[in-house]
Amino acid sequence: MLSINGILKDFKEFYIACKAQDFAFYMLAAYLVFSYMRPHVIYPVIDFLPWTELSILFGLAYLVFKSRIRFQLIHFVMLLFFLVILASSYQSYYRDISFEHLDAYYIWIAEVLFFTSCVRSLKEYRLLTILFFLILFKMSLFGATTWIGRGFGFRDWGIAGPSGFFANSGEFSLLIAMLAVMSLAFILGHKKVKMLYYLLPITAVMTVMGASSRGGQLALIAGMLVIVVVIGKFRIKNILIVATAIFISFSLIPEEQKARFSSAGEDSTSERRLVYWKAGLEMMDQNKLLGIGYYGFPYYFHDNYAEALSDEGYHFSRKEVAHNTFIQVGSTLGYLGLILYLWLIYLCYALNRGTRKLLKSNNQNHWAYRYAIGLDAALVTYLVGSFFMSVLLYPYIYLMLMMSQSLKNCIELEIAGGAIDQPKILTSQSKELNDSVSKNNIDDLDGRLAVLEKRTTELEKEFKKELKIVKKAKKTILKMGDD
Repeated sequence: MLSINGILKDFKEFYIACKAQDFAFYMLAAYLVFSYMRPHVIYPVIDFLPWTELSILFGLAYLVFKSRIRFQLIHFVMLLFFLVILASSYQSYYRDISFEHLDAYYIWIAEVLFFTSCVRSLKEYRLLTILFFLILFKMSLFGATTWIGRGFGFRDWGIAGPSGFFANSGEFSLLIAMLAVMSLAFILGHKKVKMLYYLLPITAVMTVMGASSRGGQLALIAGMLVIVVVIGKFRIKNILIVATAIFISFSLIPEEQKARFSSAGEDSTSERRLVYWKAGLEMMDQNKLLGIGYYGFPYYFHDNYAEALSDEGYHFSRKEVAHNTFIQVGSTLGYLGLILYLWLIYLCYALNRGTRKLLKSNNQNHWAYRYAIGLDAALVTYLVGSFFMSVLLYPYIYLMLMMSQSLKNCIELEIAGGAIDQPKILTSQSKELNDSVSKNNIDDLDGRLAVLEKRTTELEKEFKKELKIVKKAKKTILKMGDD
């Protein structure tokens, strides 16, 4: 009862904090709700307007009016990627199809720009993260209860999410696998967390186990290993906990799913995907610069490689995707597109690493430090899952860009404003020097002088680094303007 009362108190504080935010925050919250929860699909009576697009449009308009649009490196690289998509569409084997689907990418530029420009403080970022987790908790709870209702049994179709990006079991399980590692890192970053909050990562893991997607399950394991290695370190206790969790999870997996892992590489699904991958690599080799054309893989494969499939049934007649995001990008956008895609992935990691560097000195206990590790774990989860799915135009990588860039922006502003304590180098190192002086006689003056010179050099480096951060933050604040 005490735990329930504590959670109700937390929700009340969350509600009060959300009420105090501005219009852009509400539009961003609406964007998350309509993009992931999709209430307009659940209740068709309200499906009379493009709610997601309107949330972005009104939010961006407000940000432009307030002079808060902030263009950063990730937006520049996304624009470069879009230029490659345009060039690839122009020379595509299926030009009409390529140009017809341009909106499937450029909407992500608007969404990432909207998200990163909207979030201005760590408090806002934390509120939006909690809201995002609550939205996805609805999905993970549905998945977990569905699997329990089946008696932890196996179904070929797995567990499907809401219509749209996550209607397929594979894509749904990848999203929930990313949720599991992100939410676990978020929880571990806070002290005295109520045990009920662990229901989020637990139900997420259960959903992935019941979704019957080998790619999603492998992705989850990879992400959890990152959490254990980086946050938990290689302690015997942590290794035993994870080993026990994996053993229990594997014990609950239906025998049919275990058989699918045992036959990986030899079953018909694996053999078909190897055909897709081989064909995609040939497309890259034959169309090195810009590929066969944006969005062209299903049509080009069907026209030139379909006979390579051993069966003459359903999979021979339908137009299939590459089932590998790297091959999807390389075959349709060439090596130029693949390089830019890899750059976007690297930027996610670089931003998270930058966040940790800002917090590293005396601030490793800050929740954002561990959450930045969680974002890297989610990135690894995505990379493993995307090796078995064609998800370039799905939300995953763009969600990572939004979260990673916004977190780093917020930490920089918080440090500049003094909200996050900086290391007291002068105090601690002066004390060390005084201790050294008091314990030695006058004959050791040269040694003490060397210590002082060393400390002075270290201080100069630290203060120059801090000065650079403050100047950058000041420039950002001036650009954003006062509300």
